[in-house]
Amino acid sequence: MKRFLVPAVLAALAGAAGAQVTHFVSVGPGFAFVPDDITIQVGDTVQWDWAGPLFHNVESGTGGVPDGNFSSGAPVPGPNSFSVTFDAAFLTANPEPGNVYDYFCAVHVTFGMEGVVRVIAPYGCVNPAGSLVVLGGQPKVGDNWILGVDNPIPGGQTPGATQAFLGIAVNPAPGFPCGIPLPGYHMDPVQPFGELLINIVAPDPILILGPSQWPGPGSPAPHLIPIPPTPALVGLELHTQGLMLDPVGPNTFGASEGLRTTIGS
Repeated sequence: MKRFLVPAVLAALAGAAGAQVTHFVSVGPGFAFVPDDITIQVGDTVQWDWAGPLFHNVESGTGGVPDGNFSSGAPVPGPNSFSVTFDAAFLTANPEPGNVYDYFCAVHVTFGMEGVVRVIAPYGCVNPAGSLVVLGGQPKVGDNWILGVDNPIPGGQTPGATQAFLGIAVNPAPGFPCGIPLPGYHMDPVQPFGELLINIVAPDPILILGPSQWPGPGSPAPHLIPIPPTPALVGLELHTQGLMLDPVGPNTFGASEGLRTTIGS
């Protein structure tokens, strides 16, 4: 895959990817949440803002049945707002399969007033944090999702000579959220082993991208994931992991952390 972003832009995107972001959802003015399907990263906040005078609320759950993860309380008219921060503590206290959080308006759920928050969460027990980051796009049908593979360990691998690859699977490796130990595959050469975090048994991995040149720490090597405009893919869980290959330095291989997400609409 060709490198299509200059290092300065990559560095800026990587910084933005690591920052906490607030995502805004309009409640109404009719009987809909807009947008009703959003994908965020761990630590981000979702703020729901009432857009009209109708009585609404935000209640986690599906089909009008609350699950207790979050609630704005009794339905009230606008103006009003409600927010939830989906940080690691929230995800631990309120676990949901694939980190998918459904919600609805208790007054208008029969009108189809429902929404979903999908949280992209890193995983792994050994590989360094920040080694696989979101650079742009969304994991949604018809969109291009851009992930960047980076080695944040100073001196871990050779800038400019190291190539990065990205594997995409629908299942994690055995041991999730940890993985399979791989001697010599840590991004830090002084560490004894890294982890394989995605499934590699057929039909996984479903896609392997690369190589893409790695400019150096803070400038992730980009990989574009084109997601087909196929509605049947909505809700499919993806597990992604990067791998660096350094033919020059003493640390030949470097495995990134994993990212877990579900495809949105």
